Amino acid sequence: MQRKIVLGMLLLSIFVFIVAFASFYVQIELSSGDVCGCLIPIPLFIPLLSAIGLFIGMLAFYLIKEPTKEQKPKEESILKLFNSSEQQVLKVLKKHSGKATQAAIVRETGLDKVKVFRIIEKFLAKGIVEKRRFGRTNIVKLSDEFKRLF
Repeated sequence: MQRKIVLGMLLLSIFVFIVAFASFYVQIELSSGDVCGCLIPIPLFIPLLSAIGLFIGMLAFYLIKEPTKEQKPKEESILKLFNSSEQQVLKVLKKHSGKATQAAIVRETGLDKVKVFRIIEKFLAKGIVEKRRFGRTNIVKLSDEFKRLF
C-alpha cells in the first residue's frame, strides 16, 4: 500500500513539473515575441495539459485506491439464521450441489415427511428454494440467489 501511495505521489509530482516547465517555456516564447514559435500552438496547449493531467490523475487514483473485495458471508454465519431442522435440510441440499429430491432430504436428515414438507414450504415462501414435481416426489433446488451465498 505504501509503495502505491509513493508511486501515485511521484506521478502527480511529475505532472506538476511538466505543467511548470511547459508554462515557463510558453512564457519565454511569448516574451520574446515569437508566439508562433512554440512547439505546440497556444490554443491547443491548455486542453493538452488538461488531458495529460486527467490521465495522470486517473492513473494515480487507480494505483492508490484500495481494491474492493466482495466478501461472501461464511456458511456457518448463514446457517445460524435457521433452526436445527432447517439447517439439516440446507446441509443436505448443499451436499447434493443445491438440488435433491424431497425423499432424499427426508432420508438423510432423519426428519419425518411432514416436518420436511413444512420446512420446504417455508423456504419456498421466502424464495430460498424452488420445488418441482418429479414423479411421485419433488425435486427441491436452492434458488440461484441463495446458492451463491454458499
